[in-house]
Amino acid sequence: MIIGRLALFAVGFVTLLTSSNLIFAENEFSSLSKESELTLTTENIVIFKDGYFLIVKKGTARTDADGRVFTNEVPDSAILGSFWAIAQQGRISSMVAGWEASETEDMREKNCTTVMEIVTANLGKACSLRIRGEKSEVVNGVLLKLLANRELIPEKSARRVRGQHDGGSGAIETEVLVDTILGTHFLLRTETGDMMIAADSVSNLTVEGMKTTVEQKVKKLTREKKLTFDFGTPNTEVELSLMYFCPGIRWIPTYRLNLTDKPSVANWAQGVGTERASAKMAEILMQGEIINDSEDLIDVPLHVVVGVPNFRFKASPSPMVLEASLKNVLAEAAPQVMRNQSIDQFSNTIYSQSTSDFRSARSTGNSEGIIDGLAGDLTTSGGNDLFVYKLKPMSLKKGERASVRILKAEIAYRDVYTWDVTVQHSPHEFASGNNRRSPLVVSESEVWHQVELINDTKVPWTTGAAMLVDGFQPLAQELLTYTSPGGICRLPMTVSVDLKAGVDDQETGRERDAAKWRNSSYSLVKGKIAAELANNKEYEVPVEVSLRFGGKANAVSNEGKTKLEGFNPNDWSNNGGDPINNSSVVKWKTSVAPGECFKPTVDYEFYLRN
Repeated sequence: MIIGRLALFAVGFVTLLTSSNLIFAENEFSSLSKESELTLTTENIVIFKDGYFLIVKKGTARTDADGRVFTNEVPDSAILGSFWAIAQQGRISSMVAGWEASETEDMREKNCTTVMEIVTANLGKACSLRIRGEKSEVVNGVLLKLLANRELIPEKSARRVRGQHDGGSGAIETEVLVDTILGTHFLLRTETGDMMIAADSVSNLTVEGMKTTVEQKVKKLTREKKLTFDFGTPNTEVELSLMYFCPGIRWIPTYRLNLTDKPSVANWAQGVGTERASAKMAEILMQGEIINDSEDLIDVPLHVVVGVPNFRFKASPSPMVLEASLKNVLAEAAPQVMRNQSIDQFSNTIYSQSTSDFRSARSTGNSEGIIDGLAGDLTTSGGNDLFVYKLKPMSLKKGERASVRILKAEIAYRDVYTWDVTVQHSPHEFASGNNRRSPLVVSESEVWHQVELINDTKVPWTTGAAMLVDGFQPLAQELLTYTSPGGICRLPMTVSVDLKAGVDDQETGRERDAAKWRNSSYSLVKGKIAAELANNKEYEVPVEVSLRFGGKANAVSNEGKTKLEGFNPNDWSNNGGDPINNSSVVKWKTSVAPGECFKPTVDYEFYLRN
C-alpha cells in the first residue's frame, strides 16, 4: 500500500484534495485551543538507499468552534508534491502552514561581571576606588548615577536557535534578548563635586556590604511553525494521516558470504557438464545499516526498499514546510557516505541497483531457498519495480545508527576461473621499439578465481558490500550487484597463483595493397594467436577464457564461440588502429584437469595502412 501511494507523488503539482485550497502564510493562530492539537504518532517509515525516506504519521484531535485542528510538528524539509494530508474521518477543506509568534518576559538575577554592573547593583552606597594612571590615587564618594542606557540585545550564547518540536521537526525558532548596560562611565559624588569616572580606569573598588548580583530582564521571542486543518465541522473528533518524502534517513546493505564444501544439487543453465557436480552450498547473510539524521523514531515499523524511485522534484522544497531551500541533512551529517561517484565509486553504486553483464543468466534450480531472517517479524513485498523488506518495529533516535539482520539463507555456488586477455596490435607497419617487420604487440592477463552464486531465495539481493569468508577466515571483499530471485551473479575473490597463463601472437603472412579504403591502400596481415593455461592445482577446475583483439577471427579451435564487433580503438596500442578493422571476441568454456594445459588457438586477419 505504501508503494502504491509512492506512485502518487510523481504527479508533482497537484491540489491537496479535490476541492482543497492550499494556503501558506505567516500569521498568528491565537484562536486555536490546546484541545484542538493533533496527537501524532509515526505509523511507518519507508527508507531508500539514496538518503531519502517516506514517513507516514497519523493524528487525532477534536475540532475547535471553527472546525479546525492543528499541529506544530512541521517537517524541516519535504519535496514538492510529496506533502499530503488525508482525512480518515471527515473531509479536509484546507490546510494552512504558517508561523505563530509569541513573546515572554522574565527577570533573573545574574552575577556581576563588569565594573558597570557592580556600580548598578550598589548605587547610592559609599565607596572607595583606585584609578589607574601615572599617579595612582584613591577617591572616596557615593555611587551616584550610571551614564549609560539599558537596552534589550540578543544574548551571545543564544543568538538565534532553531529548536525541535517533540524530537525532530526543527519547527521552532527562538531568539533570547537580555537587558544590557550600554555605557562606559558613571558619576561619583565626592566632597569636592560630582566626578565622572571611566569604568575601565578603575583598578579597585571597595564598597561596604557590596552586592555582587544584579536584576536582569530577559525577553524570549519564539516563532513556531504550525499546520492548521479546516474540517468545517466544529467540536468533532477527527482523524487524519500526514505523508511526506524528505532527506535524512538512509540504509546501506552489507553481506557476509560463508563458503562451505557442502555439496549442492543446483544446476546452471550455461556451461559444461561438470558444473552440476562442482556446485556447493554457501550461507548468505544480509544486514541493513540504518543511518538516522532526521528525527527520533520510537517503536516505528521500518521498511527498507530495493530500488530508487524517480522523484522529478527532489531538489525542490514543498512550500508547506516554510523553508526557502531544501536541506540535504544527510550530506551535511555524513559527507563521507554521500560522496560523488567520481570520488568514491562504491558510495554511488549503492544508491541504485548496479548490475553486471552476467545478469541474463538464470537458475534452473527450484528458486525456493531457506529464508531464516525474514521469518516472523520480517516480511517482504514487491511491485512496480520496487521491492520492500518490512522490518520489525524499532526505536532509533536522531544521530543513532543501527544494524538490522534482513536475510539469512543457504544458496548454491560454484568456483569458476576466468582469464580475460586482450592482444593489442600496433597500428603501424613497423612495430615500435625494435626493427622487427611486425605490427604485433603481445599482452596477457591474470587468471581470477571467482564464485558464481545462484539466488535460490524468493527475494532479490540489492547492491551492497559483500565479505567472503570461510568460517572466520576472511577470503575477499567485493561488490555484490543486484540479483533477482533465480538470477546468477559472480564475485571475484583473488588471482589464482596455481593457474599460469600466457599468450603468443605470431604473424603468418602479409599481402601488400590488398584493399583500398578512403583513398588509402592497406596491407592484409594474417596471424595466429596461441593461448596456454596450465592447471597446477591437484583437482580439476572450470575455466572460462575470453580473448579480444583487433581484426577478424577466421578459425577458432576447441569449439570457441566468436563474436564480431565494430572497430574498437582499445584493441590497438596507443588507441590507434583504423575503422576498416573489426573487433573480435572469442570465448571458451572448459574444464582443465590437474597437471594439464588448455591450448586454444585463433587464426585471424586485419588490415594495416601502407
